Amino acid sequence: MPSPLGHALGGVICAVLLGGGPPSVPRRPFGQWLRHPVVVASLAAVVPDLDFLWGRHNMETHSLGAAVLAGLVVLAITGGRRRRLALIVTVAWASHVLFDWLGSDDTPPLGVMALWPVSSAFYFANAFVFEAISRRYWLAGFWAHNLWAVLTEVVMLAPIAAAAAAWRTRSRLPGG
Repeated sequence: MPSPLGHALGGVICAVLLGGGPPSVPRRPFGQWLRHPVVVASLAAVVPDLDFLWGRHNMETHSLGAAVLAGLVVLAITGGRRRRLALIVTVAWASHVLFDWLGSDDTPPLGVMALWPVSSAFYFANAFVFEAISRRYWLAGFWAHNLWAVLTEVVMLAPIAAAAAAWRTRSRLPGG
C-alpha cells in the first residue's frame, strides 16, 4: 500500500488531467490555496486512510462507492456550482482505491473492498506496483524500507505529475 505522499501525488495527477491545473505561483492567501483543485484532490486521495482511526482499514473508505459519496459531498457543499471539483475529488479518491489495489499487502484481509456498497468482497491485484508502507516501527529496517518505498513512489509518480502539468499548461497557451 502506498504512502500518503504516493496517494497525494495520485490526487495531483487526477486534478491536473481533469483540468484543475497546477497551482499558480502568484501570491494567494492561505485559504485560497486550500480551495485549489490540486490541493483538494491531493487531500481527497489521502483521506481514505483515516479509516485507521476506527480500525477498518481497506474497507468502506477504500471503495468506489466512497469515492462517489465524496464527490456528492462536494456537490452538496458547493450547492452544485463546482461540478468539475466534485469530479476531481471522486477520481482522486478512486485513485487511492486503485493504488492500494495495485500495492503490496501483507495484512489480512488482503486487498480493498473496492465495490462497496454493492459487494463487501476484497480485491487484490497481486501486482505489487507499490511497496507496502510498514507501520511496525519496532522492526529492524523499518526506516530504510519505508524510505525506499516512498522514494520509489516519487520516482514513479512525480514524472507523471510533471508531464501532466506540462501538457495541461501547454494546452492552455495560445496556439498550444
